[in-house]
Parts: sequence; C-alpha cells; structure tokens
Amino acid sequence: MDNNNEKVEQRKDRSGMFFWVFAIFALFFNLGYSGLWASEDRWAEIVREMLLNADFFHPAINGEVYFDKPLLTYWLIVGVYYLFGCLSEFVIRAPSALAALAGLYGTVVLGKKLWNRETGMIAGWLLLSSYGFLFWGRLAAADMANLSAIILAVAWFFHCEKNAGFFSYLLFYLICFLGAMTKGLPALVMPVAAIAPYLLLEQRWKKHLTFANFAAAIIGLGVYLLPFYLAAVIPLPECYQKPIHNLSGLDLVWQENILRVFKPFDHDDEPFFCYLYQLPRVMLPWSLLLLAAVAKMISNWKKLKPETRWLGIASLTIFLLFSASGSRRWYYILPLMPFCSLQIAIFLLSENKMYWEKILLEIMRWLLIIIASAAVISIVMIPFWSRLLGFLPPLLILISAPVSGAIALCIMFIDECLPRRRLYEISGIPESYAGIVLSGAIMVCCFFSVIWPALDTFRTEKPFALKMKGKLASMPEAKLIFFKKAAPKLIFYMDLQRPVPVIDDVDELKLLLEDSSERVVLVSHNRSGYLRELEAILPGERILSPDFAESYAPLERKQARKLYVWFINGGEKKYE
Repeated sequence: MDNNNEKVEQRKDRSGMFFWVFAIFALFFNLGYSGLWASEDRWAEIVREMLLNADFFHPAINGEVYFDKPLLTYWLIVGVYYLFGCLSEFVIRAPSALAALAGLYGTVVLGKKLWNRETGMIAGWLLLSSYGFLFWGRLAAADMANLSAIILAVAWFFHCEKNAGFFSYLLFYLICFLGAMTKGLPALVMPVAAIAPYLLLEQRWKKHLTFANFAAAIIGLGVYLLPFYLAAVIPLPECYQKPIHNLSGLDLVWQENILRVFKPFDHDDEPFFCYLYQLPRVMLPWSLLLLAAVAKMISNWKKLKPETRWLGIASLTIFLLFSASGSRRWYYILPLMPFCSLQIAIFLLSENKMYWEKILLEIMRWLLIIIASAAVISIVMIPFWSRLLGFLPPLLILISAPVSGAIALCIMFIDECLPRRRLYEISGIPESYAGIVLSGAIMVCCFFSVIWPALDTFRTEKPFALKMKGKLASMPEAKLIFFKKAAPKLIFYMDLQRPVPVIDDVDELKLLLEDSSERVVLVSHNRSGYLRELEAILPGERILSPDFAESYAPLERKQARKLYVWFINGGEKKYE
C-alpha cells in the first residue's frame, strides 16, 4: 500500500514538473527575440531614463514626467537589469513573464485548495495556453502583474482564512497594494469583490473584524502611499519637466482609477456589453468550453458545491464591475481569466455529461485536429509561399508550424488509439481530456514563443532606429528635433543621453529653423495632418520625399504610421 502511494506521489511530482517546465518555455523562449512592440516603449524608455539619471521616483519619457502608471513595474525591470547588467528586450519583458508564472501558481493553488489537484492542474494548463494570457505574459506592461496580484490575493485568502492572524492579513494586503502599484486600484478592489460573497455567506465577515486585520490594512496602505510621498518630496532632475496637466502621482491615481470609471476621458468607445465577446476572445482557443462551463453552472446551480457556487458569483461580480466602468478595453478583463479557467476545469471534470456537452467536446477535438493537420500540410506549400504572398516567410515559421502540428497530432493519436494513462502521468490532466488540452497548449504556445517572434523580421521600428543612430553618430553637431510628439522607441534604441526638444507649433519650428546656424534633424510621424503643417516650412517635394524614412513591411498598409526624417542644413532655404 505504501509503495502504491509513493508511486502516485512520484507521478504527481513528474506531472507538476512537466507543467512548470512547459510554462517556463512558453513564457521565456524567444522572449527577447523581437523588438519593442506597441506600448512596450513606455516601459523601456522610462526605465532607461531612470537608470540614466539615477532617479527611480519620477518616471519620465524624453524628460517629461509620466506618472500614468505607478512605479512598481518599472522597478521590477530595474531589478532584472541589475541581475543581467544590460537593458534588453528580454530584461524589459521578464517581469511580465515572471508575473505570469505567479498567476499560474495562484490559479493552481486555488484549484487544489477549493476542489482537488486535478482541477488546479487543468485550470493551470488552460490558463497557460489561452491567447490573452500568453500575449500579455510575453509583453512589457502592467496587465499581467495586475492579474497575478488579484488571483494570488484570493488564493492566499482561502489558504489562511480559517487560521488568519496578523501576518496572514498583512501578506494579503501587501499583495493587493503592491498589485495596485503596478496598474492601479483594480488589484485592491477585485480581490475584495471576489471574496465578499464568501464572507457574506454565514456572516463569516464578523470573524475578520479584528484589530490585526485593520492594522495590517493600514500598513499595506502606508506601503502603497510611500512611493507617491517620496516622488513628491524628492526634487526632479534638472533635465526633467512636469507634464502639461501638472498632475501628481496621486492625482493620476484618482484620474485613472476613479474618474475614468464614472467620467471616462478616453477608452470610452466600447459598449457596456463588450466583455461578452471580449472575454471569449482572451480565452481562445477554449472559448467554446467556457460557454459550455457557464451554461452547465447555470443549469445545475442548485446542485453545485458551495465553493463552485462561490466561483460563479465571484466571476459574475468581477465581470459586472469591469462592465460598469465607463472606460473599457479588451485587456481590462484579463483578471477574470484564472476564474474562467477554473470554471472550465470544473466542467471538464464533472460527471454525467449531457449529450450536447459530449458533442461540444468532440467539436473541440476535431477543430484541434483540423488546425494541426493544416499546420502539417503547410510544409508542402513552402515552394509556393513566395508566389502567394509576394515574399518568403521566415524559415523558423515554415519549420515550426508543421512540427507543432505533428506533435499535436501525435498526442491526439495517443489519446484515441493507445492507452491514455501515459498522458495523465505526464501532464496531470485526466485521460479523457489530456489529448485536447495538451495539443491545444502545444499549438498556442508554439505560436507565441516561436512563430510570433519570428515575424519580427518584417518589423521596421528597431532597424530604422539603429540606422538613425548610426547616421547621427556621423553628425555629432546636428540638433535633433521632434515635431508634435516624441518617439519613445527611437529614443530608446538610439540611447540618447539628453531629452530631445518637441515642438508642437509649426510657426515656432519655422522661427527655430530660420535662426539656426547648425544642422537640424527634424523627425515627424507621417500623419497627413502633420505633413500638411510642415509644408509651411519645407517644399512639398521634400515633405513627400524625406531624406530618411522608416520603410514598409510586406503586406503593410500604406496608411501605416511611420517616421520621416529631414536633414536641414544651417542657412538652407527652408520654405518658399
């Protein structure tokens, strides 16, 4: 009997180790391969200027204080920088990947605590292989840290709820307030909203009305407020300037977290029901299973265990809170993903499935088989890709797509034709669903860790910035000027040592060029409005034919935003 128990524990250890090795690969492989993308330039440039000026309390972009996000995500990047000794794309993204691992841990632990080990493992696999999770887990931003703080706080609450003391409360509040120091107050509000239904049931909240709880909350609040206080009392570096709105860090906390909810000043173009379709989007490829899990939970509500009913109420509460906010974006709903993964896991493990549920699972199985087969067949298209697309995709994509498809089909074959026990021993997922979950995880992770980074070959921002850096190195006397707005990616990759002037008014720019005796390097986005204004300074033919310009990638629209550069010599006739 002892030998059997020992073998079971060994299998559990192997499946847990396999899961975490797979998660580390999915989140960290090729993490620094591609250049900065989308809003990553904010985190990269802010950290670079923190290190350049040895000021870690005033985040700034091009010398202008930028307190739109709290400080902790920048500090995490700084910590990784000191570990590796360089500021690369990998270093900038590593905190998000580490936060994703923490979010996985919180999800698995919560599943084990409230249900069983299998529920936690399935939920972990589903979350790891979801589109929204891997997308943001491999991107430098605050969203993954926000998700992780929320699920970790909830998991910690249930872990120590029965024997909670001062240090238990303190760690709960530290998780919440530190999460609020990454993206904002949702990391404080959502855990409380999630556990509130549990506390209200049977009046459990009375147990937590203790001095230790309030003392821990005050300490957590003090930790949260301390950086804002230090930012207010520490003087700005000489090269920094306050933003036009002149709002402090705490002012922006109010604006970004309270005012945005009731009187949104941006991100207000999505309807109140947008998360009804955005949530299935972030849960791809498991959206069908999510819909089935929700339907199953509603139809069997009275038969559900108390912890499963709590999960449904907590998920609905978080969903309604995000929907009630006047400011909405598809990625705001990310913190709900761990709860959705747990719901799907409970659905998969439920017994006595109805006929429609079995049909849905078969549809999911065949969809994965079709996608994997298409990936394998793509290898025969290699001679024709350049004719079909007008360019040849990177070799890494041409190889990795059929390989991942072949591995997924092999798993499906084992699932259908061979003893399934081996899949369970490897993954910890019950035999009935191991094939579906593992094959889906392999293809999704291959896309984000191999195929997506390989597409960087066609991106133009980093090559343009590095070429620009080389050109300016040969013109040390030239004066760089941005028209209308700065370009953080360009500043970061050029590693500029001082802020670049940004001139918004074309008449001011005209006077500066007329009075300048030195060479001016003028940088502008190619927006039609910007170019029309610049016609007052430069002849029309020079506007449309800049001296240096960011190129277009294959299949990229000609309306895509690019950077134009003009080299204007001192004394040159600037306008007609």
